[in-house]
Amino acid sequence: YFEEMKYEDMSDILGTSVGALKASYHHAVKKIEKILGDPD
Repeated sequence: YFEEMKYEDMSDILGTSVGALKASYHHAVKKIEKILGDPD
């Protein structure tokens, strides 16, 4: 969720599929972890 919005709602607004949205989110999180240093 982003600001209480479901993936389905976000994908409609962005004009993309839920799968593509989740993939983009996953890649963004991984980049942030790399920059900040993943504690694991």
